[in-house]
Amino acid sequence: MADGVRVRAVPLGREAAPFVDLLWTVYDGDPHWIPTLRRVQMERLDPEQTPFLRYGQAQLFIVERDGRDIGRISAQINPLHDAKWGERAGFFGHFDCVDDHEAAVALFAAAESWLRNRGAHFCRGPFSFTINDESGCLVEGFDSPPMIAMPHGRRWFPDLIEACGYDKVKDLWAYRYPVDAPLGERRERGRQRILEHPRVTVRPFNKRELRRDVRIAAEIFNEAWVDNWGSVPITEAEADRLAADLVQFADPELTAIVEIDGDPAAMVISIPNLNECARDLDGRLFPFGWAKLLWRLKRRPTSGRVMLLGVRQKWRTREFATLGVMLTAEVHVRGAAQGYEWAELGWVLEDNHLLTSALRRTDAEVYKVYRIYQRAL
Repeated sequence: MADGVRVRAVPLGREAAPFVDLLWTVYDGDPHWIPTLRRVQMERLDPEQTPFLRYGQAQLFIVERDGRDIGRISAQINPLHDAKWGERAGFFGHFDCVDDHEAAVALFAAAESWLRNRGAHFCRGPFSFTINDESGCLVEGFDSPPMIAMPHGRRWFPDLIEACGYDKVKDLWAYRYPVDAPLGERRERGRQRILEHPRVTVRPFNKRELRRDVRIAAEIFNEAWVDNWGSVPITEAEADRLAADLVQFADPELTAIVEIDGDPAAMVISIPNLNECARDLDGRLFPFGWAKLLWRLKRRPTSGRVMLLGVRQKWRTREFATLGVMLTAEVHVRGAAQGYEWAELGWVLEDNHLLTSALRRTDAEVYKVYRIYQRAL
């Protein structure tokens, strides 16, 4: 390790503040970076607030040069992944570093050593902390701000990761979808076919029963994407955590649960782009951040994100073939009525040919690419 470069382990919980604070060093001068609210970042590193930190294992690391914090990484073991996929997997996440090769090497060496000591056979990432959280390293799309709950990055991150011996295993695509454009006759017919079906009921999430409805959505999601590469189930505790987050800013008009004969069959959760409202808050809610944020959310941002969407496998029949089309079309119609201009659809696996083919028949375009890397240990 080079003189002046030192890695230290950082505890989870309240003592993780330096792990958050160094982001202002890494992203200094980046006009597109929008920091996630500090309070939210600290909650994600708190085992009392983040369910994964209660059932998984994780360690945070910071690298400093000459006493100045300049980079970070997390290492984690996810028992749900290993149980489902029969692997001894290790994961890294929260990788943010200045353009310093020696610092990056030191970070990955620390993370990999921690994972090896726990029996991991490979290291894959970035995931912060699971594949259901912020995933991937940005490799295309540096010229625009990050969408809510999606990662950002500096242009040198991919080079640093690859220089540490990591190779691409999968790309994740994020689509930019114009909501203020016409829906199109074909998709409108598909939407109406479902809405008018006598066995179908479509309703928005009930904000007073948000915990119940998010649990329903999580069950649908887990079944719909069970065979997706690298997928792990959303636990009940994680669904409850999501509901607690959504209750503060969710727009019920951007959500839907589809029932067939009273059975929850499909769902979509879209959320307003909180980043658009928080761009000038510098991650702080006090003293005036809360007031600005609530006022801007009330006026509604112009963008949002389709975060979760799924159709239960038992209802992927010829009779309900347009169910998936209906979900995106319904969000389009409702979003346009609320004044939204565009939405991010993502992420989508690059080799999810069924979904990418369907999106090519809309006005959606890939505008950001996130890469998952892996290295044998």
